[in-house]
Amino acid sequence: MEELAIQWHPIVVASVMMILDIVTGFAGAAKNQTVESGKMREGLWHKAGFFGLIALAFIYEVAAVWMNFEADAVGLGVTIPELPAVSGACIFIVATEIVSVCENLCTLNPHIAALPVIKSIKPHDPAAPDLTVEVEEDHATGSEG
Repeated sequence: MEELAIQWHPIVVASVMMILDIVTGFAGAAKNQTVESGKMREGLWHKAGFFGLIALAFIYEVAAVWMNFEADAVGLGVTIPELPAVSGACIFIVATEIVSVCENLCTLNPHIAALPVIKSIKPHDPAAPDLTVEVEEDHATGSEG
């Protein structure tokens, strides 16, 4: 069976960026005296979602290698693309965290907000509408829909 080589470096970089976001976010909230456990809990759930994304990508990579080995063994002649899914997920996470850390740094030091690169980042508007999609349960039938 082909050797599975998941790169751990992107996972470490993504984890460090998530920790940096937590630390700078907490520092900014402490500076503004707006530390709220609910916001911290929500942020930690977002980080848990990122780790879930990494786990899903890892499962895809393992499954692709295993299924390709099995398909080759029985001569099916089909393959599943063996994509660097973990690295792709980590790139997305790192990019997201870079933006968040930059926002947090602007809270800590308003002079950073004047930098040209930072000016190009649209600031997060907490008053913006929540675009989360929810599934409503039909109470009459007990089904979702």
